[in-house]
Amino acid sequence: MKTLKILQINSGIGWSGSHHQVYLLSRGLAERGHEVTIVCEPESHLMEKARGAGLKTAPLRMRGQWDLRAVWQLNRFIKDLQIQIINTHKPLAHTLAVLAGGWSGPPVVATRRVSFRLRRHPFLKWKWDRAVAALIAVSRGTAESLIASGISPKKVVTIYSAVDLERFHPNVSGENVRKEFGLLPDTPVVGQVADLRPYKGYGVLIEAAALILKQMPHVHFFCVGRKSPEEYDGLARQIDRLGIAQKITFTGFRKDVEAFYATMSVCVNCNTIGEGLPGSLREALAMRVPVVGSDVSGNRELAIPDHTGLLVPPGDPVALAEAILELLRDPVRRSKMGLEGRRFMEGEFSVRTMVDRTESLYLKLVANRT
Repeated sequence: MKTLKILQINSGIGWSGSHHQVYLLSRGLAERGHEVTIVCEPESHLMEKARGAGLKTAPLRMRGQWDLRAVWQLNRFIKDLQIQIINTHKPLAHTLAVLAGGWSGPPVVATRRVSFRLRRHPFLKWKWDRAVAALIAVSRGTAESLIASGISPKKVVTIYSAVDLERFHPNVSGENVRKEFGLLPDTPVVGQVADLRPYKGYGVLIEAAALILKQMPHVHFFCVGRKSPEEYDGLARQIDRLGIAQKITFTGFRKDVEAFYATMSVCVNCNTIGEGLPGSLREALAMRVPVVGSDVSGNRELAIPDHTGLLVPPGDPVALAEAILELLRDPVRRSKMGLEGRRFMEGEFSVRTMVDRTESLYLKLVANRT
């Protein structure tokens, strides 16, 4: 099999689902003999993790989409490393890459992880359609959004994001988390794993929690994700108003997120406007935790009613509370859903499957260019 020289580009300093996917993909491709270089911010978590795994990295400050110095440096990376294909993973990284590659550069693949439609603008049409060889949509919903935005269907390929099945598995213990937060071994836990952003629906979860606690007062709720001061302050006021502060814990960013899933009876995603393919639901299912998701793009492909979880109307705390209570009261059903969820992840969402499909796309695009 032909080996390739690949450039993976991701902007941002923090650690998000896209950074994790770049890491998993790059590691998988490197293990198959491809020469992979990850371009990312010098002080980013991705840089630290990639170097720790022995992956090749190239630090690059990316200060904005018109950062000509970054464009010039990217162009040098492309030429000096004799790159054959580029995969971008965030809008900023994508803009810089297509400007650096020019018309005669290697094929550019853009990975799209959100289901929001693209704005109508001539530059965006060029950036996301004419300047790319292919767009990887991480879910069917994302693919449909791209096509509805005017992207040629021939360029859109759906490749599901992977879940690290070795890290997220049913044998992980949540004992240390329960000890840290003073929870008894039999305390039911409901959790959402997502940074605090308005569209993540934390306010809906809090309202639902208040309803649940009226019927099951021993339930505890974990909100695991990086805090935004403005968003958190508003949620804290909401919790105080409802009088449930002792029952909800905002943990902030945690590196041991798998230990939190291990405590959960149910994992939720309350997104109000849709996203690509929520990593939290994939990780929970890999650990045999059933899920409840708002009925929006991405969640629909993971929370499959009566198989892996339940769907509820977005922004509806009453429906959310009822769905969570339904599962909390039925441990046999939860167990069955958890087993199906793990099998689902092993079949369609493994790292091997993602790497296989991405590698095949790269090889096809490079062959078509030569």
